[in-house]
Amino acid sequence: MESSIKTNRLAIVSFVSGLIALLSIGLIFVLYNSQEVTGGIISITDGILIPVRNLCVAVALLTGILALREIKKKDGTEKGKILAWVGIVLGAGWMLFGLLVGLTFLLAEILH
Repeated sequence: MESSIKTNRLAIVSFVSGLIALLSIGLIFVLYNSQEVTGGIISITDGILIPVRNLCVAVALLTGILALREIKKKDGTEKGKILAWVGIVLGAGWMLFGLLVGLTFLLAEILH
């Protein structure tokens, strides 16, 4: 019987969470730049999309790290390193971007 190598589930979760975070950023950008910005659009983006994005960013980073640990422990019986790394990069990238934007606004407020 042929043995198949399975993809680590945490790596898949990390990758999908990173993609959801990336897509939500695009959707937020499109909604805010639509011709009519109404209270409904703002409540959707601020009340639903931004918290979902923040959760997905954290999940992508954490599950990516855990997936890499599990894959390393399994010694080649699981795959998914690339998926895990993509999730980590997307999660860490968005966290770093948010930190830089926050620091920029903080410095602008202090220097103003």
